[in-house]
Amino acid sequence: MLRIRLRRTGKKKQPYYRVVVADQRAPRDGDFVEVIGHYNPRTNPSTIDLKEDRVKHWLSVGAQPSETVHRVLHKAGLMETAPPPRPTKPSKAEREAESAATSAAAAAIAEAESAAAAAAAAAVAEASTDDAAADDAESSDDS
Repeated sequence: MLRIRLRRTGKKKQPYYRVVVADQRAPRDGDFVEVIGHYNPRTNPSTIDLKEDRVKHWLSVGAQPSETVHRVLHKAGLMETAPPPRPTKPSKAEREAESAATSAAAAAIAEAESAAAAAAAAAVAEASTDDAAADDAESSDDS
């Protein structure tokens, strides 16, 4: 299967990428079929130079873009579908809010269980007093 992906060039700590079509099993900087553009993430905003007709051709014949290239193509307006969101680690505030919500839910559940237990105990106590009253009424009828 062919993939449209980035091939790193440039100096150490100064990345510059070529957008290439390559076999998915080839190494990152290994063999490729065709260079279809360049991408420089170090400029502000990032520089994206693509051969639009070649990108459309390779997409039409079934080449799959990598996640990063999908983002680049979407940013350049060559792909309509938005790239999938990257999973991120929740922030400290989000983790604290979630733990507070779970502890509040646990406290509410414990309170509901204790109220249910108290209601059940009251029902059992009421039932036993009714039985005792009924037994007293039967014993007075027998006399």
